[in-house]
Amino acid sequence: MSVEKQLQELVQRLNHLPDSDEPPPTTLQILGRHQQEQDWQRLLFHFLSSEERHGLNYALLEHLLSSLSDRDDLDYTFSRLDLQDVQVETEVVTSNDSRPDAVLWLPGEWYICWELKLWASETHKQTKAYIDASSFPAIDLSKDEVPVDNRHYIYLAPENASPPEATEFVQVSWEWIASELQAFLAKSQGGYPARTTAQLDDFISTIQQELTMTEYQENQQEKAQLYFDYYDEIEDVQSAFENQWDAFADNWGLRLARELDGVEIVEIPDLPDNHIAIELDPDSDDRTRWIFRQGSSWAGIAKEQWRRRTDEGSVIYTKRDDDNYAHITLYHRLEKNRQKAIKDGVLELTLWHGTSSDTEFHKMVKERVRNKIAERDYELPPAVSLAGGSGSVFSATYNIPITEHDDFFDAYTAALGDAFVDLSVENPEIITIIDESFDESMTAYY
Repeated sequence: MSVEKQLQELVQRLNHLPDSDEPPPTTLQILGRHQQEQDWQRLLFHFLSSEERHGLNYALLEHLLSSLSDRDDLDYTFSRLDLQDVQVETEVVTSNDSRPDAVLWLPGEWYICWELKLWASETHKQTKAYIDASSFPAIDLSKDEVPVDNRHYIYLAPENASPPEATEFVQVSWEWIASELQAFLAKSQGGYPARTTAQLDDFISTIQQELTMTEYQENQQEKAQLYFDYYDEIEDVQSAFENQWDAFADNWGLRLARELDGVEIVEIPDLPDNHIAIELDPDSDDRTRWIFRQGSSWAGIAKEQWRRRTDEGSVIYTKRDDDNYAHITLYHRLEKNRQKAIKDGVLELTLWHGTSSDTEFHKMVKERVRNKIAERDYELPPAVSLAGGSGSVFSATYNIPITEHDDFFDAYTAALGDAFVDLSVENPEIITIIDESFDESMTAYY
């Protein structure tokens, strides 16, 4: 199958994927605590403890205990009449110096010992140590006081986690906990403090985003798989584009010169081979020369007189051999603005002083340009904006007509042509202002 057909198939498969946005981060994710087991423990048992100031009273505790009693793998029952006597404690030290993550208990009646895991596996046979312990002295609870059938153990871990060492522990998933917390919120109907319900909902989102794939994550996974499936084809066209990009960086000026009407390519002996010189309106008395300085990093368009020696004012064409020159150029920075051009279809040119020009000289040029625009009440072309960085006199933005051309580089060249005509032919006053500001600044500063 041809590369084109393979890529058409890729596009079809991409189009069948649902649109989805990445969900905003939860509080724990913002704080970088979303993978901390202790923080999950604190949140869960904070909401289960009636003594905490969350406004839930015993409601969530009742809901969760009721849901646990409905499970087939946990032979547990409780009476709602005893809720006010149920106690909750975390990090409970046992008689053999082990430390379960939490214990819920009704004195003399029953207890549930909890061990929580996120990413780590059980170490040092923790769960067996909890079973072997005779009591929880930290909370004054002896196992002998509780009937054997009422001693319960829960191993709370992700669904795909390894089972606990001690078979007495029933494995409950965090995913199940999240669904129960969500069910509780769904039936609460705004009956609890808004801050608490928001915190609870945020905790649910943390569990879901960390342990189950959101629609966005599923979407990203499928796209990643498509990348692997079509890697050879993508690599092939990417390599071809990079080669075309490099070639365009070396010949965009020539392509532009050939695209423009009313210009003539001229030879300038001192001009480097990788630059192109044109004469605008060669048959008129107002003819002017422009230089297209090809390349990727500092690709630029400039009038012949915009690059001059500061000691005697002559135009220079070659690479500098000292710092005695000043210049300004309309740069379109192929490499820097690459994503903007390809993704957004936007060409941006910036009138920049160049790294060799003295900063104070550049400020003088910039100030004179702006003053002349204001003094003459000159209305800038729609594409031009005086806003910009400290090194910019102005910027001009044009659409790259990608849909009007079969080739991206033809479209880019067309946008360059639109920009050149807009600035140098249809709005020559802006060029006159730049010329005057540059010349006056050269005389005044140097």
